[in-house]
Amino acid sequence: MKNINFIFLRSKVGNDSRFKDEEKARFLNGLNKEKDFEFSEAGTPVFFIETGGTEEQFKSIYKDYKEPYYILATDANNSLPASLEIATFLRKNGKEFKVFHGKPEEVKEQLKNEKIAKISRKNRGFLKFSGLKGMRLGVVGHPSDWLISSDVDYKEASDKLGVSLIDITTEEFLEKVRHSKLKMDTVMFEPYLNEKVNKETLEGALLIYGALRDIIVEHNLQGITVRCFDLLTSVKNTSCLALAMLNKDGYIATCEGDVPAMLTMAIIKKVFHQSSFQVNPSYLNLEKRFGYFAHCTLPLDMCLSYEFDTHFESGIGLGIKGRLNLGKVTVFKINSNLKDYEIFEGQIVENLHKNNLCRTQVKVQFNEPIDEMFTSPNGNHLLIFFGAHKDELVKILSN
Repeated sequence: MKNINFIFLRSKVGNDSRFKDEEKARFLNGLNKEKDFEFSEAGTPVFFIETGGTEEQFKSIYKDYKEPYYILATDANNSLPASLEIATFLRKNGKEFKVFHGKPEEVKEQLKNEKIAKISRKNRGFLKFSGLKGMRLGVVGHPSDWLISSDVDYKEASDKLGVSLIDITTEEFLEKVRHSKLKMDTVMFEPYLNEKVNKETLEGALLIYGALRDIIVEHNLQGITVRCFDLLTSVKNTSCLALAMLNKDGYIATCEGDVPAMLTMAIIKKVFHQSSFQVNPSYLNLEKRFGYFAHCTLPLDMCLSYEFDTHFESGIGLGIKGRLNLGKVTVFKINSNLKDYEIFEGQIVENLHKNNLCRTQVKVQFNEPIDEMFTSPNGNHLLIFFGAHKDELVKILSN
């Protein structure tokens, strides 16, 4: 592929357009340092995913182009998780696609040779498992607009898993935030305050925690997922701390209204009695079998230590920068069709500190090929939990 027509997609969340412009220029300059490509409208269409949150934009225009769909995912700004959500959407709709991904020099070679892992549509016959019988999980709001491949059939979830999914309106949630019954002392968190996160922001984050606790109690829930990005505009804060605390409290709590992630977390909690970290795959190296995974919230009981920061995409509210124990982990996610899943074993080998990814970041070295993260993706999130549990989990899911 020598002549390329880039279709640039960028989220409107956050105001730091200069940073996004710089990241885009960095990538394009690195990609075409030696003038190997021509960029023109006559070229092969390639969707350049600049940031996360662009999936709905892709969905609105993709029919104007022909298969195969070429997706370029950079190594920054949640480009890759958005690309994987898009790829999952295309996979579900029987469309041919390729995801080109990596650092500029890596993508350069992929585009020149059009080499990337071959498309696979494996179905492992998942969900002969009804271990969530009697569990009630809440969906606060509805899935974020960019989760274009993460819708779940509530009846099928009940029939297959035994779980009841309960809708809770955004209006009820915001009303609870305004009149939270839980009055929590901020003293235990005040050592974490800094120039980015002040006491007022902390108090707002704790009101969100109290509101979600109230909803859980009143609706008799064992867990929730929250359409959290709406909070950035409605209350100028995030649910990152609330979800981190709820997971530590023993509940299941995921963000962005991601129901498949919540169901995956529920399986992990039910089977292994431990919390799990909902992550964006932010960078994957297929050849060397490692990846960077990041998010702005994680269960506080998974942290060796943590500090407060702002929310990455928006630069406001409260995000959590945690440090996790190094060692063996399992990476797992079910698909919204309740049939497919992906599962890998590896080791957390490093806690990262990059300025172009979500606040908590880990590097995972895998024991096996990870090509299926590209070829059979299950949306833009994965779940990480401690220990090597692949064989045990596969056995449980097959019975």
